[in-house]
Amino acid sequence: MGLISKQIHQRATNRLAQPTRAVTRLDVDQALDTLRRVIEQTPSKTGLLNSGEKLWLAGQAPGPWSVYYGPPSRKDPSKVVPTWTTHVTLKASSTGTETLVTISLAKWKTRDGKLVGRREFEQFLEDVAAQMAARDPSYSALDAS
Repeated sequence: MGLISKQIHQRATNRLAQPTRAVTRLDVDQALDTLRRVIEQTPSKTGLLNSGEKLWLAGQAPGPWSVYYGPPSRKDPSKVVPTWTTHVTLKASSTGTETLVTISLAKWKTRDGKLVGRREFEQFLEDVAAQMAARDPSYSALDAS
């Protein structure tokens, strides 16, 4: 019985591990600014459990940028102990009129076959899509299922 539920959750995690791709008319700098805005506007968790977990952005041009989710390190609060890590690639088209946004889950922790922080990961994807669509109404996902 445990294996069956684990396989079901594993399928869900594998689905989440598939890259999310979308196209926007924003240039690379505007798309990166939108990504930064999502990370800054996402509040860190408070309370006794999972306190301080938040989104962190690292990387430099031309990318890919890494987005980490997790609490700050106890030894060095300026560093993160990642629960999951995504790579965000922003690639301009040859004409420079569109940007391909690719978000892929690179590293993650699982518990009983489930992605730890899954709700936060899905919320991150939704927030990025919503912010991009707010700035560019032509924003569209390529892998919509």
